[in-house]
Amino acid sequence: MEKSHFNQAKLWLEGARYISSYQGEDMDKYSVGIAMLVHSVVKANDALTFKFLNTTAKRHDDARRLFEDLIRRNFLKPEFSSYKDIIQEAINNKANAEYRISFFSKNDFESFKRKAERFLKMAEEYVS
Repeated sequence: MEKSHFNQAKLWLEGARYISSYQGEDMDKYSVGIAMLVHSVVKANDALTFKFLNTTAKRHDDARRLFEDLIRRNFLKPEFSSYKDIIQEAINNKANAEYRISFFSKNDFESFKRKAERFLKMAEEYVS
């Protein structure tokens, strides 16, 4: 099951890349891209928590707590402990992108995309 969560994470990431490359002047593409990156990070985290804890976050707020539990229980290397901040940023971005209709610039998108890519690369070490 964790591989399915991870495959979905990769698809969300690819979708975000595709949306951001849309050739129009539509600035909404970055908000949509950010929302897709959020889903990518959450699904990658689900892959990890399902693999090691046999559970996934029921609410987005639980995602960071479960990730911290993975570090505390030594399922993940301590050097990845700062990745909890990526999860928190994803949670914050979700509300802004999907509910508050916030503006996200190309720089916002590119910055969070790099973080999402790092998170997925880390998760892939454990899931594949």
